[in-house]
Amino acid sequence: MPFRFKQFSVEDSNCPMKVGTDSVLLGAWARLENSPCILDIGTGCGLLALMAAQRSDARITAIDIDPVATESAAANFRISPWAGRLTARCIRLQDFQNEPEAGNFDHIISNPPFFINSLKAPDPDRSNARHNDLLPFEDLAFASVNLMTPDGRLSMVLPVAEGDVFIEVAAKTGLFLNRKLTVIPKAGKEANRLLLEFARQPLTMET
Repeated sequence: MPFRFKQFSVEDSNCPMKVGTDSVLLGAWARLENSPCILDIGTGCGLLALMAAQRSDARITAIDIDPVATESAAANFRISPWAGRLTARCIRLQDFQNEPEAGNFDHIISNPPFFINSLKAPDPDRSNARHNDLLPFEDLAFASVNLMTPDGRLSMVLPVAEGDVFIEVAAKTGLFLNRKLTVIPKAGKEANRLLLEFARQPLTMET
């Protein structure tokens, strides 16, 4: 059954990773309104790209390494009100960044695979969507620097421990953390997610 949002619906039945709270939070939190050109890395069923289209007038490129997920995203794009501004491509980020026409994105958004050296799921497609073996944090940070404009932003969601790791990795590639939101799922519980925004220039950090 499709998930219905304010102006669009998302069918995720064929995707290794289903619609989840992480992408919904990131799609609402990221500052996308004034971004003419947006890249969604690891789009899955296309939810983040669709939320970006709903909140901006941007042209949005959504990439994923899984062909089934990419086709699901493309199908969701076609039935949305913003089909003319959304493109889904099945390609590795490491290959995409080397294309001559790639680059100059004002905002990059990602709910990336994040598990590091942990037990994998039996389904290899689900493992690829959850574990960062095929998209190490170093590759994600390096590609983001290469693909964004000088004033561009990278917004992402990660578990707390993995978020702290990515902050250190990003700093080594020239990405500076300038905005962070700590997510506590329920009163009395510990934080379980970080919403993070990076830029190529050090700014006063917002929390």
